[in-house]
Parts: sequence; structure tokens; C-alpha cells
Amino acid sequence: MRFLTFAATAALGFLAASQAQATLVSLGDCTGGISCTITSTPPNPVSQNPNDRTLLAWNEKQNFVLTERLRVDRVFDTNASFVSSAGGGDYFLEVGTIVSSHYIQWDNDGSGSDRIQTTIGLDSQIFAFITADQNLFDSDYLGLPGLDYADFNLRGLENSDTTIFNGSDVDIDWTASSPGDWTRLITAYSPSAEVPVPAALPLLLGAFGALGAMRRRRRT
Repeated sequence: MRFLTFAATAALGFLAASQAQATLVSLGDCTGGISCTITSTPPNPVSQNPNDRTLLAWNEKQNFVLTERLRVDRVFDTNASFVSSAGGGDYFLEVGTIVSSHYIQWDNDGSGSDRIQTTIGLDSQIFAFITADQNLFDSDYLGLPGLDYADFNLRGLENSDTTIFNGSDVDIDWTASSPGDWTRLITAYSPSAEVPVPAALPLLLGAFGALGAMRRRRRT
């Protein structure tokens, strides 16, 4: 019985640890703002004018299989097999592509404009940015469940805001006035993404069943 109790506790600990893992790894060399922060508790609702000079990033849906084309604005490789032109400088990520989504916001202090520079590190290949208003609206199904994104206008990037892809890292250099910059960053399958509890439970139940069978055999 003690062993089963220990196993159950360990399994619950495994689930908690799995859920704590994140695909956003780092925000390095943060220059220009008060801070660059990865959060698991983003503001709800998302504010159009936080005026905090903080670059804030959080994970959204992870390892999601696209059932419809995803329209994006900037891609890491226009010749990738799952990328096609959407016209007007936009691109599609094709149906069947596994993606992980991340949201990034940067705002000034409410006066003038402020510049932020940082290197965003993730655990898988960066595919694309979504920066245009309509594309952000249309991709909110990739958002964090239960989070109100407010869907305000002018939440994308400007042409002068740079995003330089480097595998699983991207160097950004953004300047924001009012409102600030909000973007959705799309990456590949994440090996350290959350383990969905419904998917993990059958494994745990199977393990408990096996442990119970072992205990019964020992008693006979």
C-alpha cells in the first residue's frame, strides 16, 4: 500500500512538473526596457496600454496540428515545404503542420516611443511571426484558453520592427509608441511542451493497474 501511495504521489508530481515546462526558454540581452519577462500568468484581459516598458511573453497552444491554413506575415524560410505564398507579402503554413504558439507584448511608458532589443530563445525551430491585425484576429484560436485578448486594433508590428531568425532563436528590435507591439510567434513541435492531462491519465492508470497486479501476485 505504501508503494502504491508513493507511486501515486510521484505520478502527480510528474504531471505537475510536465505542466510547468515551457517552450519559451529565455529572453536574453534585454536592452531598452525595464525588463523582459516570460510569464505563466499573463494579464487577463490583455491591456491595450499597459504603459510598463516591459516585454512580456507567454506560451499559448502547444503542438497543435493545423486543420486549416494559418496566415502569417514573416517566415523563417519561404521555400520550406509547408510554406506557401498568400499574396500581399503574407504566407500560409499548410494544413497538417504541427505548431506551437507564443504571444509577445511590448509597450512604452505612455509618452513618446521606446525601443526594446532582446534575443528570444525557444526549444524548437521558429517558423513565423503573425504581426498584422487581421491575421492576429484570425489566429486567436491558438491563444491561451480562458485569456481575453481584447482584439483591439493596431496590435501588430511596423515595417521598421525587425525579426531576425536564427534557428530556435530570434533577435528582435522593436520600437513602440501608443499602442505598443503585440505579436504571435509560431514555432515547430515542442519537445518540452505541456503533457495534456487526458493523454497522460491512461498511462498512469495503466501503471497503477500493473502495480496492483504485481502486489496480488506477491500475496499468492
